[in-house]
Amino acid sequence: METYKEFLDRIGSFEKRDVNYGNQYFKGNPSILQKVAKDNTFRDFYGDTIVFLLDESVRKQLEEYVELLYRAVPECFCRRLGSNTFHVTLHDLSNSPVLQNIAEEIFNNELKVVEIAREIKKYENTKIKMKSKYIFNMVDTSLVLGLYPADGEEYKRLLELYSVFEKVKKLDYPFTPHITLAYYNVDGFDLKSARILEDTVYRLNGRAMEMELEINNLYYQKFKNMDNYINIINLVTGNK
Repeated sequence: METYKEFLDRIGSFEKRDVNYGNQYFKGNPSILQKVAKDNTFRDFYGDTIVFLLDESVRKQLEEYVELLYRAVPECFCRRLGSNTFHVTLHDLSNSPVLQNIAEEIFNNELKVVEIAREIKKYENTKIKMKSKYIFNMVDTSLVLGLYPADGEEYKRLLELYSVFEKVKKLDYPFTPHITLAYYNVDGFDLKSARILEDTVYRLNGRAMEMELEINNLYYQKFKNMDNYINIINLVTGNK
């Protein structure tokens, strides 16, 4: 796993105050169509995941960010995400546009999560202090707010938790904490809109947020689309 410095250096290489959509019509990543339909509503997209739910005060701040983005350039985005879906993913598990393709995997994931939940119990009432880095373009699919642990000790705690869920499914890409704010319009957007969006993001990135990720708000969730997440198990209490 990365050291704290290696982690900061990596995210610092792409999480910057300014975003750049180039000098041509922005089409976005074709993979957006897995999650967003042609009419810019959310398409069926299934899976399961381990997430931190966020305090209401944090969600309200994020709502302000999203409101400013949609007010400035609504044409750049698909349907707005509900604020109740804002979360920080601790560990991805499975996902697919076709439920049958991952149904067995999800079933097995849930059994494993229930089995290892006792390892999370020892972290009860623990909080991990996080700071916002910048809003950035996530692989041409969405705008997300990047986060990082406030210091090396907070990073160590976060990685300990992450490592627990590597026993459920080992991932082949590094952990990049973030909160998804908005998915792009499947049809993309023109240069004029891109410049307005760049300016809006730059101004928003002049702000900074701090938050605490509470272990008591760590959940195993399943989802039906990117705006429909369902709490299955609280990893501390064992309840929904």
